[in-house]
Amino acid sequence: MNKHLIVGLESLQLTELERVWLKEKPPLGVILFARNIESPAQVKALLDEVRACAGNDTWAAIDEEGGRVNRIPWAPFNQRRHAAEYGEMYARNAGTAIQAVYQDSFITGEALKELGFTHNCAPVLDLFCTEGHSIIGKRSFGEDVAQVAALATACMRGLSDAGIEAVGKHFPGHGRANADSHVAVPEVRAEMNTLFDESEPFSVLIKEGLKHIMTAHVVYSAVRPEVATLSPFWVHHVLRERMHFFGRIWSDDLCMKGVGDDVVHAAKAALNVGCDALLVCEPEGVADVYHSL
Repeated sequence: MNKHLIVGLESLQLTELERVWLKEKPPLGVILFARNIESPAQVKALLDEVRACAGNDTWAAIDEEGGRVNRIPWAPFNQRRHAAEYGEMYARNAGTAIQAVYQDSFITGEALKELGFTHNCAPVLDLFCTEGHSIIGKRSFGEDVAQVAALATACMRGLSDAGIEAVGKHFPGHGRANADSHVAVPEVRAEMNTLFDESEPFSVLIKEGLKHIMTAHVVYSAVRPEVATLSPFWVHHVLRERMHFFGRIWSDDLCMKGVGDDVVHAAKAALNVGCDALLVCEPEGVADVYHSL
């Protein structure tokens, strides 16, 4: 399982235990959060040490969406617009908005690459929905499929041209969800046809070359009783067979309450249904998973 793990780290440098885990059972990658970030030199040193232990091909991911989802407290990362602001710009002039998203993503991607990152968990492909929980809100490019797809494609291309791989999220769509999956199990009651229509941005970006998609810890109760991350229907039947996605399927963080309280069980279940990049972001969850290997 370790070859599928993308793990969070405890602090600004590796602990002795983390060094042992990374050397003996190297993960697919690591993901950094604000707790791991102090300065450019420190981030580079941390990622260098990760790769010295786990191998030069080890991925380094981060959530730098812009707006309020921002981990790095210096420019250009901490001065970026919310996705929703580009959506408003798109309504006035689509071409200007697309170019602005591309430029912002390219500059961000170059700065991430310089620090040693390989993947950015963006763009958000969820449609904005007024009755949905605020956990998505301004993180969405808007409520129109074509608008979200166009702006998200520009984001993916900007990151890609800078040498950073984009991770589109949260499949099949978190915008309608009635709760925050960090702390609860959200539900969406929409019918299957609506869900397929609203997941169209994922289809568009797959055709444009998106290589990574993150699942949603959401129950789509009119379709299946389990959360999408742990659902063979959503992960295998829809994403692989119906939408012909052959890249990496990332689980959202398996330490979140949206998949229960047992991170080891959640990781095994996600792997069994076809998620092949397993995010375990909290140090306690990483310890549980490594002790189970």
